[in-house]
Amino acid sequence: MIKNSLAAVGHAARELFRRRGALLVLGALYFAALYCAYLFVSTGVANTWQLLVSAATALAAPLLLLVFLSGVSHFAVGAATAGEVVKRGVRDFWKVLLVALPLVALGLGLCYLLNRLHAYLPAPEVALPPPSGVRAPRPSSVGWQDWTVSTLGLLALGAALPLLAAHLWTGVAGRGLKATIKNVHRVAGRAFAPRSALVYAVGALFFGVLPYFVVFSLPPVLDGWLELTVFGLRLALVFALTLCGWVVTTTALAALSPGAGAASETPPEPATEPRPEPPAALDEAHAPSAR
Repeated sequence: MIKNSLAAVGHAARELFRRRGALLVLGALYFAALYCAYLFVSTGVANTWQLLVSAATALAAPLLLLVFLSGVSHFAVGAATAGEVVKRGVRDFWKVLLVALPLVALGLGLCYLLNRLHAYLPAPEVALPPPSGVRAPRPSSVGWQDWTVSTLGLLALGAALPLLAAHLWTGVAGRGLKATIKNVHRVAGRAFAPRSALVYAVGALFFGVLPYFVVFSLPPVLDGWLELTVFGLRLALVFALTLCGWVVTTTALAALSPGAGAASETPPEPATEPRPEPPAALDEAHAPSAR
């Protein structure tokens, strides 16, 4: 299992650099989606022009993100050129949205349940400040109930739902929307198989864990221009890690799914059986030749 999973990740990484044109297009879509989201957050609404920019970026950011996710799914199932990635990504982005809506609703429901569960947990004790000259007591650690609920939320929202979404999106790109919805129980079974979980864990190191440490764990730089340069390099590294990590993970998951590369919704044509020869032709074929 471990050997096959790591081999799938290695093959996906090699395919990433073989299809550099498609990767550049995916990077452009990803950057455009992030830039539109940044414009939406940073632009105010003081005048009509800013209001129009905010409305346009609010519509463009999720649309570009859906096209990017659709393009990644088609890249994972075998789209080799940049034109194929863009064409199929634009054609099937609504299918990605249709499949993602139930998962978004499920994630919101899980967040609500976890928040309600936190409300029923025992509140931590608040120690009063000690009098002067008395050593303050050691603060109490977080209870095991809080750790359990937080871990369940992290596994559900950070691992289970993205893993299921990746399998559904590659299934839509490879086998079609109808076939994926019809066999959603099998897709979910493959998504939570040990091999898929191991591939996702390896990929999460690159698109989740390493970007976090790059942004928040490096020591600050005191010089102004040097700090700005280092911050730009951090953002560029995080962008590359998240892009390549997600594409490699999705491609490796698609390689572990049987039939994911058949990017067609039309069923295969039935094989035609050979027509039997007439008896007269058989008799002539087996008859001895006259001398």
